[in-house]
Amino acid sequence: MIFYIDESGSINNHLSHNKHFVIALVRVLNKKSLKRSYKRFVSSNYDRLLELDKDKYHPKTGKLIKEGGKMFSNETFKELKGSQFDKEMKKSFVDFFSRKPSFELYIIKIKNSELTDQFCQNTARVFNYTIKLAMEYFIHRGYIPKEDCSLQLDERNEKTESRFFLENYLNTELSMNGTTDKKFDVTYYDSSDNNLIQIADVFANLYYSHLQTGGYKNELKKLEEAGILKFVFTFPKQ
Repeated sequence: MIFYIDESGSINNHLSHNKHFVIALVRVLNKKSLKRSYKRFVSSNYDRLLELDKDKYHPKTGKLIKEGGKMFSNETFKELKGSQFDKEMKKSFVDFFSRKPSFELYIIKIKNSELTDQFCQNTARVFNYTIKLAMEYFIHRGYIPKEDCSLQLDERNEKTESRFFLENYLNTELSMNGTTDKKFDVTYYDSSDNNLIQIADVFANLYYSHLQTGGYKNELKKLEEAGILKFVFTFPKQ
């Protein structure tokens, strides 16, 4: 069992505009099929993705309001970044990947405003703890099977000294509390070298955008109806 994981937002309980932090976990059921879909999506939307990745300037002041160059380098494609998508591209992404589902999507929603200052002092601790709680929940309620599990995450937001902590933490906690005796393997990647982490990135941003604007109800419903979006795990619990 393999999960590809990325996030959107930041863990900070003192920013009024940053009420949530979102983690998307993509459980791949057919890796070959999903990789093919990824390539087809990029090729069929290449020109539009390139356009979306340009610097954006305020029409009156000329001030740079959104930096480009996240998905392309010298007009050569590098990776998908949900933060560069506009609403229509996010809708197209959902439509495209809902056609032949080859994966499941799980969302972790962290409510920043309900986190204590002490807990937020170590953002890696918040991230790891909620991953542990979510995996425990998914296993106990039968969403995912009890089998060896590989987690592949974007490395850019992870401090070097804490990279081995999550693997040891999951193996220790989920074994000691009786959740599972299977093994967890955690690996970090540059997302530009892992296109399935990029899919998780877009879904994390999509859900984060929905929490900010409420503008993606139809897309989330479509993912649910297609059997893709399995569960949204909220921390702290409602």
